[in-house]
Amino acid sequence: MGERTFLVGRDVERQMLRSALEASAAGSPRAVMVVGEAGAGKTSLVRETAAVATDAGHTVLWGNCLRFGANTSPFLPIGQLLTQWHRAASPADRERVLAGAGQLATIAPALGVGDPSVEPGQLIPLAAAVLDRIVAATPTVLVVDDLQWADSASLDLLAYLLAGFGAGQRLAVLATYRDTELGEGHRLHGWLADMVRLPAISRIRLERLQLAETEELIARLVGQPRSGSQAAEVFERSAGNPYLTELLVRDRGRAADGPEDTVLQEVLLASWHGLAAPARALLQLLAVGGRPLHTDVLERMAEARGLGGGSVRSSLDEAAGAGLLIRDRGQVWFHHPLVAEVVASIVEPLDLLDIHREYVAVLEAGTDLAPASRAAHLALHHHGAGHPDEAFSWSLRAAEEAGRVRAFAEESEHLHRACELWEQASLEVRMQAGERTDLLERASVSARSAGEHMLAVQLREQAVALVEPEADPARAVRLRLPLHDLRVVSGLEVGPDVRVSAAVFELAEKCPDTVEHALALASLANAEYWNGRPEAAEHAGQAVQQALDLESDEALATALGVRAQTRFGTPEGLEDAERSVSLAGSTGDRVLLGRAAFHRAAAYMGLGRLTDVADSILEVYYQIVAAGSVHDAMVASPALAALTLADLGRPAEARVLLREALSRRLAPDDAMDVRICAAVLALRNGDEELAGDHLARVRELLPQDRAAGSFVNRVEPQALWLAGDGDQTLALVETLMPKAAEIGLDADEMLLWATRSCADLAESGRRPEAVAWHDRIDRLRGDGPRFPPCSPDDLLHPAKGRIHAAERARCLGEPDQPLLWDAAATACAEAGLVWEEALARYRLAQAILNTRGARDAAASALRRSARIASDLGAQPILDEVTGLARHARIPLDEPVSAETAPTDDNSVWATLTAREREVLSHLVAGRTYAEIAASLFISQKTVSVHVSNVLRKTGTSSRIEVAEMARRSAPKMPTGPFG
Repeated sequence: MGERTFLVGRDVERQMLRSALEASAAGSPRAVMVVGEAGAGKTSLVRETAAVATDAGHTVLWGNCLRFGANTSPFLPIGQLLTQWHRAASPADRERVLAGAGQLATIAPALGVGDPSVEPGQLIPLAAAVLDRIVAATPTVLVVDDLQWADSASLDLLAYLLAGFGAGQRLAVLATYRDTELGEGHRLHGWLADMVRLPAISRIRLERLQLAETEELIARLVGQPRSGSQAAEVFERSAGNPYLTELLVRDRGRAADGPEDTVLQEVLLASWHGLAAPARALLQLLAVGGRPLHTDVLERMAEARGLGGGSVRSSLDEAAGAGLLIRDRGQVWFHHPLVAEVVASIVEPLDLLDIHREYVAVLEAGTDLAPASRAAHLALHHHGAGHPDEAFSWSLRAAEEAGRVRAFAEESEHLHRACELWEQASLEVRMQAGERTDLLERASVSARSAGEHMLAVQLREQAVALVEPEADPARAVRLRLPLHDLRVVSGLEVGPDVRVSAAVFELAEKCPDTVEHALALASLANAEYWNGRPEAAEHAGQAVQQALDLESDEALATALGVRAQTRFGTPEGLEDAERSVSLAGSTGDRVLLGRAAFHRAAAYMGLGRLTDVADSILEVYYQIVAAGSVHDAMVASPALAALTLADLGRPAEARVLLREALSRRLAPDDAMDVRICAAVLALRNGDEELAGDHLARVRELLPQDRAAGSFVNRVEPQALWLAGDGDQTLALVETLMPKAAEIGLDADEMLLWATRSCADLAESGRRPEAVAWHDRIDRLRGDGPRFPPCSPDDLLHPAKGRIHAAERARCLGEPDQPLLWDAAATACAEAGLVWEEALARYRLAQAILNTRGARDAAASALRRSARIASDLGAQPILDEVTGLARHARIPLDEPVSAETAPTDDNSVWATLTAREREVLSHLVAGRTYAEIAASLFISQKTVSVHVSNVLRKTGTSSRIEVAEMARRSAPKMPTGPFG
């Protein structure tokens, strides 16, 4: 299987390889083994690294191992790279490097006439000596591709080179190999075990791409913005293998102009065709099996098909050696499911029917399979054999077994098959299974947990259509309640919609004293709240009372969560939300628990308790994930948790959370939330390209009519501002503000980013336009206080209010900006808004310098901002800080501590006291007397005395001279992140 054209992702791996290059160029030799399955991009990654090395002036020599060369061509890759060097070398270099090495022509004929009688062992030190001479002239990179096919002599020579690594040797060795083709007893196993024990040798594993990376690859392949639906489909088939992804995309493109191309099939079947006939037939049986299979079942099937059970083991060994199969605890399956799909597709229809029937016979005769595995196999093969009753019954049994272990994807698959078989199954079998509506509802719930949201909608709609509302209103309400939410999450509708909830509640009025009535009333209150209807609070209270009367934990958890929203910003709202989470946990309903967690986080946000917002979501999110469903856990809003973590200065945790979510095939509504948050984090780190990809996907997913109060509405203005698009930020906020102000959700948050955009606009020379924008959006925000505290302990909203006031002053050009930014920075520090503090302190320094204020205060603010931005990886802020510091000639380096200052006899530091060393370290860092005094809590006069002592003891005449002497006497002395 070949390598792909485009390289996406692999940032960590790229950096590891480039670090190896840098180390080798500095005289510390390195070797890196890049390992992964066929098509993972090993060669592409190494080729890119080799190009970087070439641009840096390294000599790059490349050798390839061939599948059939391991036993017939000793030193094959070494001969190739020596030939490559010989062709590019000058006559003088050839003479110098090859002196006394004529015997190497045996493995590289381009070097001259070889001696066929020479032993391979004699060539190893000779080839190593020649390579050492090449390395002595220039930094050198040796690449050996497909090491799994290397001959023994080449492995011995490589081992000789690696074991001989020494200081000053400017050599990097990069090797690739496929671990999927290392069968038991393969020569490379022992070789690798020996090599990785040597110093300066490391191994990099290339895993399959995640969904987001697959989207990026597809976008590059087709030259168009990424398509989430296409990427999800391709990702499911390719399982994240880059090369298979490329083939699938190319086949789709060709199919648009004519018959589907067979390149993909030919490539996938190439290894299969290379097997012996018994192994090919066995793999067809396995492919039709459709899922991992125990070898004893495969042996019985082989015997039933006349293949001879004795050949199964050797055939499996052959297929595993070709990289087609993986074996794990007695089970065997294809390394790539796509290969199974293609191999099964070439089985003749009549043979296919016979194979399914023989599987049924073997499985029913008795095997050692676990009940869950046996049920799944029988459901599949009865279906393939054309036995609807048996397929239906076994599908239900398999679904039950899968549900027991929370394997929701398999449970959904089996339940969906049972739903499709309903009409074909006999009346007797259907009666044993219960009501069709119950089956459809159960299948819909399972599909949602499995992330199959569109299927969940379809199944629930079928169930709704089967129930006559007049005959059974409670059942009709129960089926309808989750439907709108499912359609919203799937991107089919925008919500919550008061009309939809009102229609369900109208139906619920036909069953007034039921749990369904309480749930419908709570649903109506929820829709009213998100649409700014004043009656929401009253209806939520009524729903709570009815749930209490009915003693229903489900209804009470739901109603309390809704009432908590209507009490936003109050201790009573938090109390409701806490009770909601506790009750939801007792019901076992994962979606209800996730929704309750979101309501609790919103209640914490309303009280300004930012840390509790993130931690409370994470608690429930990971609890639901542990129960087996990331998709149900998305209701808890991990995107809100991630953004909050970033605000709190915990970006690493935020990235981990988002990476997990981005690796899943999310519903459109969930995907929008995750993507917009990922864009913000990328922009805060300065990765504009990655942020652009995320924003493009958000725009693809955004419905034409936005839902009021959605997470995207709250976050997109920030993303646009961070991207430097202030005009678009203002246009968006102008569109969203009227509804946000009406319902009282996120209006102040939007106002903040709009005001920031106005301030930037004013500083760019467009102040009249900026002021006009500010006044217009401020009017849209309406009357009432901005960013009012929700409780005496609320530090969050006042801090954002301080930021807004300072940004407003920046927009209007008011003179009190230093005071306002100082207050904003202090408030952010108190509220734990770490990223905001870094930005506010930069603005403070900027305002001080613009008004010719105290230079020491500006320097202090810049250094604090730089430290925070450096810790956060907030490169854009760091760039602004360093630029302003350079322009103002303010050093950002931090003084070293007196304990770490050098004190050897030859150092100027040796004769100084601890306090004098502290003072000198501040002088080295460029601090003024006032700054030193403030930092050490002493007077400027005392600083002057210490400086005089330092000058006297070191024999210098000025602080500049002594600082320079101190630097020279301690060249390795740390100077902080900005030296």
